[in-house]
Amino acid sequence: MQKKIIEIWADSFHEGNWCCENISKCAVDMGASISLEYLNGFQPKYVIKTATYELSLIVYGSYKSWSPMPTPIKELINWGKPDFIAYDSENDKILFAVEETAATPTGNQATQRCERQYGSARFKIPYWYLISEFGVHRDGGVRRDSIWPTIAAIKLSIIKRTPCVVLHYSDIDNPEDYSIGTGLNLLFKSLHKLLVNYVQEIDILNGMKDYLVEQYKEMLVFLLSQWENVIDFLPSEALIKDSQNTSKYIAEFAVNDPSADRSKLNGLLEWPTIASIPKAIRDKQTAKPLLKYDKLCSLFERDLGLGKAYSLSNNAGSGKPPTADKISLWVAQQKALFDRSPKLEPEAVFTMKTSDFPDTGSNENRRHITTAKNIVYLYDSWNELKTTIEEAFPRLKGKLVSPYGDIPVFVYVSNSLKPGRLFGDPFTGQISAFSIAFGKFDPAKRMVIAYFPHQVHTQAILNGVVSENKGITIMTELTDYIIFHAGVAVSLSNGRVI
Repeated sequence: MQKKIIEIWADSFHEGNWCCENISKCAVDMGASISLEYLNGFQPKYVIKTATYELSLIVYGSYKSWSPMPTPIKELINWGKPDFIAYDSENDKILFAVEETAATPTGNQATQRCERQYGSARFKIPYWYLISEFGVHRDGGVRRDSIWPTIAAIKLSIIKRTPCVVLHYSDIDNPEDYSIGTGLNLLFKSLHKLLVNYVQEIDILNGMKDYLVEQYKEMLVFLLSQWENVIDFLPSEALIKDSQNTSKYIAEFAVNDPSADRSKLNGLLEWPTIASIPKAIRDKQTAKPLLKYDKLCSLFERDLGLGKAYSLSNNAGSGKPPTADKISLWVAQQKALFDRSPKLEPEAVFTMKTSDFPDTGSNENRRHITTAKNIVYLYDSWNELKTTIEEAFPRLKGKLVSPYGDIPVFVYVSNSLKPGRLFGDPFTGQISAFSIAFGKFDPAKRMVIAYFPHQVHTQAILNGVVSENKGITIMTELTDYIIFHAGVAVSLSNGRVI
């Protein structure tokens, strides 16, 4: 009889135990017997037995409560902590990672965990994200999940040749209900199959293709039903409509099938240059007024109107504006952080003040921190974008260089003002999803530029030392430049402040 012990490392004992319970249910459905004991009186150990194998699952709840933490787990959670991970200590190997959330999938929340998606994919660890398709917003209305985690997962599956899946549960009449929809069942059937393969010492993805075809097909159907509520157009819609064949082609990459043919997926979810977008969409690309003035954001909008860039939606929200007192506090904190910087050449001058932020006209003395309501701009040309950046910030003239030549660019804007927020949730997840979705790893690659008009550079690099946290880790790999307040640019990959 083949025997294997797998450790289920989790963010909490509850999540680890939930994982084991659901895998055990799948095992029972397949004819296995289950026993449960508690090591040291508190640590769940599930034993799954059949005539041919014995699989033990031991829960290690709360990652950082255990020492030493295995190196592969430590490396993975530096990119964000999945809710649970299956780990074989004998071979020092992670078998899969899963993120599960019951959070309302609205606004930033839907993308805030996408750095875990990317982190798992880069280590070629099969990854599932289980999320409620419908959630109850705090205003009482029902909202539907974002398309961006699904788009990023499809593209990562192809790029990294590893399963990266988003599964949904619930429906509009039963929001946040695990028992509705296919997501929960598909997840644990897949995890059970992976573990059975592993304990039987065959390829972990053996026989997984059919499971994944079903899951990618559901993802494509979800995209088709939801994209028009989020963006103005979706590239490669014909491929997505052909969900039966396209899901099969994606699954071939996910299981690393040598016969996988990239030409069958040419253009899938790849945003084109301006000349190739539909004319009706081009005609809608007009400069929009800002809620709060910012020179560079106003030029992004100008370029959009001139046909040098395009955006995908006019639906971006401004969030709930903070009070003037909070803004004053955060501006003062940003100034203190800015003043820690060694003098730059050419000099950069901190100019932010509370009066820059317009009053919303509410009785609560709230002020806008949102500049442009667009947070995504797609440029055809790095040289044209660089000219725009230099117009806004002359101190950067001649200092920004593309390592790829004159290629298209994805620009991400975050209006965050509170110090420390830009390298935490939800922004690291958002830039992870968007960088992948908008071409960081596409065959026709795009550069990635992030702009933080209300944050200062010393939070990223101070005295030549790059800060350490998951946001820095993500942005080091996914961005080419980050531009901060006062036109200070940072290249995290080489530790340069410009």
